Amino acid sequence: MLDHRNIAFLSATEVLSKLSSAELTSADVRAAIQQQIQSENPGVNAFDSLANDFEPLHDGPLNSLPISVKDQIHVAGMSCNFGLKKADHRLCEKTASVIGNLQKAGASVIGKTNLPPFAMDFQTFNARAGRTNNPWNHAFTAGGSSGGGAAAVAAGMSYIDIGADLAGSLRIPAAYCGVFSFVPSEGEIANDGMLQGDSVLAHFARMGPIARSVDDLMAVWGCLSQKQAPDETGLTPNIAVWNPGEKLPVDDSTADAFRETTKRFQNSDFALRSTDCDGILNDRAYRCFGEIMGYETGGLMPPPARWLGRMFGRSAAKRSPKFLKHVHSGQARNKARYESALNERTGLQNLFDNEYADCDALLLPVSQVSAFEHRLPSSDRNGVRDYREAFRFGDSEVCYLDALTSFTTPVSLLGNPVVTIPLGLDSRGLPVGGQLVGKRGKDWELLMTAKQLASRLNPVSLAPRNVV
Repeated sequence: MLDHRNIAFLSATEVLSKLSSAELTSADVRAAIQQQIQSENPGVNAFDSLANDFEPLHDGPLNSLPISVKDQIHVAGMSCNFGLKKADHRLCEKTASVIGNLQKAGASVIGKTNLPPFAMDFQTFNARAGRTNNPWNHAFTAGGSSGGGAAAVAAGMSYIDIGADLAGSLRIPAAYCGVFSFVPSEGEIANDGMLQGDSVLAHFARMGPIARSVDDLMAVWGCLSQKQAPDETGLTPNIAVWNPGEKLPVDDSTADAFRETTKRFQNSDFALRSTDCDGILNDRAYRCFGEIMGYETGGLMPPPARWLGRMFGRSAAKRSPKFLKHVHSGQARNKARYESALNERTGLQNLFDNEYADCDALLLPVSQVSAFEHRLPSSDRNGVRDYREAFRFGDSEVCYLDALTSFTTPVSLLGNPVVTIPLGLDSRGLPVGGQLVGKRGKDWELLMTAKQLASRLNPVSLAPRNVV
């Protein structure tokens, strides 16, 4: 007989199999998750709120599977607080299409997971709900902005979390917490219901799942895409792997993880080639991303607020030449520059497609730094935070925002699908992840490649030993 921790740490697909065979009931699964939340959430603090009505849904392929949702995504009948200090007691009237499709497939939303204010930080804490801790070591960040969801899945409190990613908000928490995430190709699924009101962003912002296995990502993607997986061909994956270099330094944990991963893949039947990724990790890509993101997010802000943010953020922008400098430029809302950046984006996409035409996927770091101890901002103006303390790489320093986005924003710019894969544990016992980038529109193919790669790596899990 499985106890509650054993059930809570089963993969989503294992739970669905046991529900189908009647080895478990929906009540068993619900009780296990409730007990795990009661046990682990006081220390991890992954949830903003829990659903009052935890009644399972029985119909559909997800067969009452408990899932959680980032608290910036609308679910009818639940509040949506966006990490703000003052709780919004109004209940959402509409459900985001992504969540609605999962509910139609039988998923049961058990709660909303924590995030920083307006999802605008790569650590997860706010004045009302508090700080989310990394389940592997509570002194370390779970990442952000989908940190609550990644922590919940890693700690066995949810089988799937649906988060959102603009500049790394799914990928960074998944990498720091040792779980998988999937960012679909831009435009593959609807992106309504993740901003206040009926607003949407035309580019980059995408919802996607966090899970404990690639099979779980596949189960969710089948429901979201409404497309069947192609037959597994058994062909040997052709993978380009980022090679640590001096142009974009990374910490020792990340460099060691990529060296070890490369060795493992070299000893497999994979076709490998090394790359420095100079074609996308460059100033042109950073500028292009920032101009587009700044223009589109700036359009959601009142002009006075946009101007004040740029004025008060001048010092921070000077310290962030790869990220904030270009976002502030975009927030000036110069339409000619915006349209030029969109055209330049197409050129960069074409360059990437040509450079990696013979590859099934590209594996590169998620950020320059692996999970770090919690940091407090040097200033916090209603959730707009500045971190003056930089990360050190030998004799050089890289500011907080640039160190966390230098690998994510060029990938966001491309609009390609991305799977975050746990590569292993570092010398501190903390997870290190990588992002696997596929071809636009080839989401199923990327997931199948990710499954093959993950099978060659040691499992990274907090599950009891007899579950792994």
